[in-house]
Amino acid sequence: MAEPSTASVVAVSAVGAGLAGVLAGINGAAAVGALCGAVIFFIAASEFAVRTRLVLFLISFIMGYLFAPAVAKAKIEWLGVGPIDLPGPAAFMASAMVVTVTLAAIRSRSRSASTGG
Repeated sequence: MAEPSTASVVAVSAVGAGLAGVLAGINGAAAVGALCGAVIFFIAASEFAVRTRLVLFLISFIMGYLFAPAVAKAKIEWLGVGPIDLPGPAAFMASAMVVTVTLAAIRSRSRSASTGG
């Protein structure tokens, strides 16, 4: 059996160190919350084809994670919610809402454009 070369050991070590550095900055609670919200959206969006739902799932997960700090600080009057002290529920709410709100805005805009308003 061949022994690993020094170059391959150095390369694997560098990749491992880089990955550890990237993962150190990730908020685990927000990531899990965003994942759960994206799964709920994926299950509920049955009107789309599976490929479209997968793309929207990824968008929902990524944007839910990124919007979590903004949702955590916001006070949503009409829901009677806020501010949220935990990043997980904030990411869940953001992930579940971001694609739904965006698609509603796009549909509203296209309807108003087609009616001439």
